[in-house]
Amino acid sequence: MNIHILGTAAAEGIPAIGCNCAVCCTARERGGKNIRSRSGALIDNLLKIDFGPDTLYHIHRERLNPTDWRFLVFTHSHHDHCAREELQYLLPGFAPPETARHLRLFGNAAVKAKVESLVNYAGFRLECNLIRAFERYTLGDYTLIPVRATHMTEVPDEEVLNLIIERDGRRLLYACDTGWYPDATWDFLAEVELDGLILECSFGFQPNDYRGHLDFASCLEVIQAMRKQGTLRDDSQVVLTHFSHNGGALHEELEARATPYGILIGWDGMRLTL
Repeated sequence: MNIHILGTAAAEGIPAIGCNCAVCCTARERGGKNIRSRSGALIDNLLKIDFGPDTLYHIHRERLNPTDWRFLVFTHSHHDHCAREELQYLLPGFAPPETARHLRLFGNAAVKAKVESLVNYAGFRLECNLIRAFERYTLGDYTLIPVRATHMTEVPDEEVLNLIIERDGRRLLYACDTGWYPDATWDFLAEVELDGLILECSFGFQPNDYRGHLDFASCLEVIQAMRKQGTLRDDSQVVLTHFSHNGGALHEELEARATPYGILIGWDGMRLTL
């Protein structure tokens, strides 16, 4: 399983618009891995995770061809993960008819409603398949098992999802956005062994009372709990992503803190193989 991490920032990106905090100013000066676009990932150039407002930038920067994609799976309805208006450019009038025909969309009830409410100027709309936590779905050669995350949106009771993706005996958990998991998710994961974990770390080195995201310390707690219950092996790859400038940490600072734990810090364009 080849994983291409396209974006590694929280909703505002790094550097953020109109921000002169130390992280944003230093990121502007240094560039490189400190420049972070809104989050997203691509599996085997076939399965796209989320479609945020920086998707076109990712396509250009990484020289991707979206007509290769066969599955688009959304984690939740927040704009940085589901940029509805951007999806219209997959439809006839902007793209050839086969583009939308060859791409199957999947999301929770809030995502399905958001995506299907979009009608482009030519009168076309997309269809989105409903997925629910703890159910198994077959997407070509992939098995998809969403799990329930801890994250809040503007949609009451939205079931925000993290994604277990399996192929050829390899298993990845893509875990953003979330805070500490609910008991039902921990119980489910106790029966799962992961080869890779991509885990959000929105708050970096700045603990926050908001329970819908993680900071570095709580990431360590999640990873330790997963190892203790057998969800993660010692040789499972662990990558942190989805960083906010409000977390107060540059890439090299995160890397210095994470390396002793055998944890990788994600960066835009990073590639992994499981």
